[in-house]
This record gives sequence, C-alpha cells and structure tokens, in this order.
Amino acid sequence: MGSRLKRLLGMRRTPWTLAAVALATAVAGLSGCATPQAGPQPTQEIPILTGPPDAPAPPEWTNPPGEKLSAASATAASPSNVAQPPKSLNIDEVVRRVARSEKAAAVVVKDRTSGTVVLSERADRSFYAGSLVKLMVGVDALMRHPGDSRMAQDVNYMIKRSDDQMCSRFWMSEGGGVAILSRMRQQMGLKGTKAPTDPGQWGNTFITANDMVRVYEYILTQAPAAIRTVIVDAMANATEYGSDGVRQWFGIPSYGTKQQWAVKQGWTTSGKGQMSVHSTGLVGKNWHYIVILLTEHPEGQKFEVPMRSVTTAAAAVEPYLT
Repeated sequence: MGSRLKRLLGMRRTPWTLAAVALATAVAGLSGCATPQAGPQPTQEIPILTGPPDAPAPPEWTNPPGEKLSAASATAASPSNVAQPPKSLNIDEVVRRVARSEKAAAVVVKDRTSGTVVLSERADRSFYAGSLVKLMVGVDALMRHPGDSRMAQDVNYMIKRSDDQMCSRFWMSEGGGVAILSRMRQQMGLKGTKAPTDPGQWGNTFITANDMVRVYEYILTQAPAAIRTVIVDAMANATEYGSDGVRQWFGIPSYGTKQQWAVKQGWTTSGKGQMSVHSTGLVGKNWHYIVILLTEHPEGQKFEVPMRSVTTAAAAVEPYLT
C-alpha cells in the first residue's frame, strides 16, 4: 500500500480539514463534481460547500456494532421469478417535499426472497451514475486480477470511502474506460447502462434503477465468492465520510431503515445542468431487499437539500421493508 493511501486511511476528519478542502474548491471556482475541463478528465466528487440547513435533518441511524452482515450470508436469500404488481409511492412527490426544484426521481425495491418487485417508479429512466459506477469498476478490476490481494484491498477502499482517485486510476488504466462498461453490460445483463459522452468522465455514465438492481443481483448471486466478499463487506462498512470529505450517510444509512444495510451512494454534477444524488444498497437480514433511490436536481446548488430529500425518500420506503 502506498504512503499516500496510508495517509488517507489514517486521516482524521476534522472541521479544519473539511474547511481546507472546501476553500480549495471555492478557489477553483467549482460548485460540484464533474465540472468539465479541457481534455478528458476523470470525474471527481468534491466536498460540499456547506451553509445553513433549510430544514431540520431527520434523525440518524447507522449499523450498530456487531450487527453488520457478512458477504457470505448474501446468497441465503435467492431471488425467484415471481413478480407482483408494484405498489405506488409517487417518489417525485416525496422528494419534492424537501427539494422543490427536483427534476426527476426513481425508486425500485425488490424482495430477494420472493423475487417480488415491491416498488417500481421510473425504473428505466436514465440518470448520471456518479459513484454508483464504482461497483462496476470494482467488479471488473477484481475479475481481471483474480487472487490479487492488493487489488482486493484497493477495490474495498474505493467502495468503502467512495474514493475518486482510486476509481480514476482503474478507469484510466489499460483495459479501463468505457471498455469496463462494455464488459459489465454483457456480464451483468445491463440494458440501460450507457457510456458517458466524454469517455474520461466516468461519473457521467448513464444508469437506470432497473440496471442497478441487476448489478446487485449479479454481485450477490453470480459473482465469485471472493468478489462478493470484497464488494459487500466494503458496502456494509461504508465510512461516514468519503475520501473527499463529503458525509455519505444520507438516504438509506441516515434514516431509511433500522435494519442492517450495505450501501453505495452517489453525488455528482454533470457539468451539463444536472446534479445527481443517489442512495442504493442492500437491506435486512441476509440482504432481504435491494433498494434503489435515484434523484436528479438542477446544477448550481449545494448538495445538502438534495441529500435530505433522498433521506426523506428512504424514510418513505421504510414501511415497504417488512
């Protein structure tokens, strides 16, 4: 492990370190991540420029010590082909209670035990992926380097801390870039996932809620056990703050469930007018549910309100996780 990575792992997050990063962001003139630059540049999730909250944040809840499930238990709940008509939640209305300028939202909740789709709204609508693409990048890296313990450590770190530099390294490496998406579309049976128009901007990969369900189902039921262990354990131990200083315990980890969770979050600006904030993951004993919450908002605002809106959406989904 390099000295830079060791320093990241050992870094203690303080208001001073977060303020320093925010100041650097302000000097650069950025208001979010994925701001276009000359030439192909890897997408970066950058820190939120904080300000006073517009509304009280809901209470928080996180995985209690000793109650996080291991990846080995993931296959205990195997999906079937049973399908039931989804119930209606009106996810757009829920999100707009907090983020009134929201442009679109999607939700899918799948019961893995029965195979039932409990909720499904705008499930095939495209969104910019942000860091959700790290799941595909991580699986691809592990598949191309089987048995490589250093690679497994790096992928775990990338997902657990939503580390952009690690993702950019994989994306820009030999065999990386949009070729990763081509391989994962075929491997995972993805239907709506598309490469970014700028091949260097991995965060501008297009995904859908239905495809994110397929990503999770592949990881849980088809991926080799070694890959599943690395990915799911990283999600179940997602740190409160990402490597860039952004607090990533919103949505599912913040309020969405009092059951065990394993999550991959996403927050990014496209540079084309869209801000994306997503909360996705596995919930419950033996990872009973797959929960996907995707939202899109106008670019040029702070992330706090969209993040609270996703937390509100997760709370609205909670009654369906019985």
